Amino acid sequence: MKEALTSRARMMLGMIRRHGAVSRQVLVRDTGLSGTAVFRATEELAAAGLVRIGKTVAAGRGAPSATVHIVPDAAFSLGLSVMTDRADVVLVDLGGEVRARRELTQPGMAREAILSAAAAFGEEALAEAGVARDRLCGIGVAVAGYFVAPDMLNPAEEIGEWGLVDLRQAVGQRLGLACEVENIASAAAVGERLLGAGARFDSFCYVNIAAGFGAGIVIDGRLWRGKHGNAGEIAGLFPLSGRTTPNLTDLRATLAAQGVATDSIADLVARFEPAWPGVTAWLAAHRGDFDYFFNAVRFMLDCEAIIVGGRIPRALAQTIVEGARWPEETLPARRGRRAPPTRLVVADLEPEWSAPVGAASLLFHQTLFG
Repeated sequence: MKEALTSRARMMLGMIRRHGAVSRQVLVRDTGLSGTAVFRATEELAAAGLVRIGKTVAAGRGAPSATVHIVPDAAFSLGLSVMTDRADVVLVDLGGEVRARRELTQPGMAREAILSAAAAFGEEALAEAGVARDRLCGIGVAVAGYFVAPDMLNPAEEIGEWGLVDLRQAVGQRLGLACEVENIASAAAVGERLLGAGARFDSFCYVNIAAGFGAGIVIDGRLWRGKHGNAGEIAGLFPLSGRTTPNLTDLRATLAAQGVATDSIADLVARFEPAWPGVTAWLAAHRGDFDYFFNAVRFMLDCEAIIVGGRIPRALAQTIVEGARWPEETLPARRGRRAPPTRLVVADLEPEWSAPVGAASLLFHQTLFG
């Protein structure tokens, strides 16, 4: 990649990417920076080949302003996600488009076999896109588990080969690429910030509902990892409060009890129907659990939004969002005013691809975007 960008240019690139194309005048308005500062930052990005300065157009009051366009083929990133029942890899361009994707699920999720398959995918995808390898920033790796040391996770037994090893070093050396490592929920939160619903919010909690239940937290536009990288490992809150964790493993069991068989979480996601027997019962059983969690996040973080995502079918996520209850709404408002609300929204990224796309976003988040 090119020389390191200044912090101002990185911030500007993130804003340009969210728009795709935006006038310098709008950048001045949205950043509060001077016209000179915006001009210099966008010229820096243009010199690095990351943006293209387009025609000068009128944009409201003031002098006409040049439009700045992201250059999608200027940079690429691979994203690999590994969960107990599924592994996937994607190639994402600077504009946020998934240029290629492949499922890599294998029995036992052997690390060497999956990394070999990911390496082959990367070479093929770049070749098909006609992109030189030097435009590849690196690879982001997201694994289901909690951190026990920097870049070292402790996952479930099903993916034990991915645990208790420095993944940044192991994957980086194996593939000859820069590597960033996160857990699944935090990676998905970064992806949602750069490419999905999170682009609308500077601070949010991303709820990752899959085989388990976790969260990724973004504060002031940056992933908040906590001291050990485990910020958002909140599944333990449910049993501590005498509640059952609402996840897709539990949903599968509820559906099976109602005569709806699913072969796996992937099968559930692919075939999900809101009218299935058992869906309403599952929602009713966990309504209090979701309300408890949403309110805990609201009172603890005071973030702009809670984004419900992960592998949960988006129609089901929408039902959860629409049914959420804020207890204080039933009480009189103090002096006619309530605390500013936290918005509840559904994630934009696809359920089965939010984790690998988030993993690919890690490199952009670390090296290019503010």
